[in-house]
Amino acid sequence: MGRPKKVRESTGKEFRTDRELVSQWQEYTLKASKALKKETKLAHQNKANLAAYELWDKYFKLRMKMKHQLIALCQRNNIYMQEDIEEYDSEAWQEFIKQMPGVRLEDVEHLPNWSIYIRLWGYWRSMNRNILKRWFDWKNNTTPIFISNENNETFSNLDKEIARHGDLVDHNLHISKSQTILWESFDILKNKLSQKEKQLLNMKVQGKKNREIMSTLQINGRILKENLDRINGQLDLIIQSTSKKHGADMNYSELVASLEG
Repeated sequence: MGRPKKVRESTGKEFRTDRELVSQWQEYTLKASKALKKETKLAHQNKANLAAYELWDKYFKLRMKMKHQLIALCQRNNIYMQEDIEEYDSEAWQEFIKQMPGVRLEDVEHLPNWSIYIRLWGYWRSMNRNILKRWFDWKNNTTPIFISNENNETFSNLDKEIARHGDLVDHNLHISKSQTILWESFDILKNKLSQKEKQLLNMKVQGKKNREIMSTLQINGRILKENLDRINGQLDLIIQSTSKKHGADMNYSELVASLEG
């Protein structure tokens, strides 16, 4: 027997996948924008909101983690921004909704376990950076910034980068790790491929068009798709395994999202 599925307390129904919820939100948001009657527009918007609320609930723990990271950084460095902390969920909701239209579900159709975790993490990480930047902008326009706190502890270089210029250091470290995972995964993948599959993969990496690949390898579109699906499936499994060795837990789509920032 598998692990029982999580049930949403407010409805008593099973949680749906991120793919299902994002799809519902996008579909009914579009319908609402095109509806001419007020009642129809409201009905469509309600269905979009139901999907959004369910997805919002699923990522409560991630949201709290990001909030507590911001609070901890403020406490370490004697930064007081009570109003921003009190309004954190409101701002997090705005960022949550902002990212929904940009999800391209057709790009992740081949990934059965796709989620928006990495995407949301990126948006809320940037939000934390912007909250801190607002505080420093305000501080610069009022009183001088004191780097030391009451315990005579100074900001770490990373803290200063996060607060003043965004989390560039953390971001660069994250990008470096993601690149390492990607190239290690490619090396493992190549050892598992046939000579023709290696040639196909190399041509795709070089940006060759499908028509050119089919002509060079003398295969038809169906065989090309079957080979690409098999390669993508293997790569996804390898990335999940490799990322865990590096202290991460990502699939292919999450890795790509992390590299895009």
